[in-house]
Amino acid sequence: MPAGHDYVRHAVGSAAGVLVLDDPLLDPADPGRWWPHPALEAAERPEVLDGADLVHVHFGYEHRSPGQVAGFVSAVRGRGLPLVVTVHDLRNPHEADPAAHLERTGHLVRGADAVITLTEGAADEIRRRWGANAQVIPHPRLMPAGTTEPYRLRRLDRTRLRQPGHPSRLQGSGPVGRPAGGRIVGVVMGSLRAGIAAEGLLPHLADALPDGVALVVMVRATALTAARAPDHARHEAALALDRLAERPDIEIRPHDLLTDDELCRSLAGFDALVLPHRHGTHSGWLELCRDLGLPPVIPDVGYLVEQWGSDTGRYDPEDPRVDELRRALAAALSAPPVPARAADAEDEAVAAAHTALYRGTVQTACS
Repeated sequence: MPAGHDYVRHAVGSAAGVLVLDDPLLDPADPGRWWPHPALEAAERPEVLDGADLVHVHFGYEHRSPGQVAGFVSAVRGRGLPLVVTVHDLRNPHEADPAAHLERTGHLVRGADAVITLTEGAADEIRRRWGANAQVIPHPRLMPAGTTEPYRLRRLDRTRLRQPGHPSRLQGSGPVGRPAGGRIVGVVMGSLRAGIAAEGLLPHLADALPDGVALVVMVRATALTAARAPDHARHEAALALDRLAERPDIEIRPHDLLTDDELCRSLAGFDALVLPHRHGTHSGWLELCRDLGLPPVIPDVGYLVEQWGSDTGRYDPEDPRVDELRRALAAALSAPPVPARAADAEDEAVAAAHTALYRGTVQTACS
């Protein structure tokens, strides 16, 4: 759980012989809403586990106290159900203080029959912290190939056209005051949540832009409007964005909630994507970059660099210096094309690993 998350759909959705129970419909007026998942209330409402033969926790338990998570684990164990936990985040990317998330996650890991994580580095940390041996199953693609592949191919064609000396090199004028054929670095700020750097990163990033490279910053329009209020927690971020909007080589792009297709179309217009995470462990944004063939610039936090798995630009989000960001941008913009994913083979391998793990834990629980 949650069944509706992109990761879960790709990692488990095609697993042979595995039926993933649908997320409950919490609000008929808002059928897309599935947070928080009621299964986490199993200690108070045992019926929420009815119909399950195994419980697999991925995300969405940060609203529960450590004690409530411990109660959930006890409820699952009391029903005789195997518990599988995938540790996506040792450091919750949206919480400033890591202590509560680590305590919650510790209850889950210590009570689990099997633990999964995405990188060897995270598995080593789990072993050090809680003595559990986590199986490493790499992150599958984030979105279906039918959504991302047309945009990846379009990006690849455009990149080839921009190569010096290409006979069809683009001419004319492009957006944000740059020649068409110039390159664009993107940053996605989302809803300006606590784990997203803005005021500490963007001014330095703007000063690090190579000649002829523009910067586009995407941000939820409602979040930016709210943050302009002087008493808002992200007011300094809004001020930084508004100041940058005055530069001709920078576009601040407010937007409403995007569909998957709209998001992919926007990202495919970039030549590199700077991830603005202050902290974290792994990132679905890296997998979307891989889906789209988009080189990332990665903050040196958690195991993001290991998750990407090849050389690219990186920077220290605690101290994002202009010279370091300039080198990181140059590395990403000059990187060779991101290898295309073997979409079906990846999904099949990840699903097979989950199937084998589920069967093993169920058999052990029944023996």
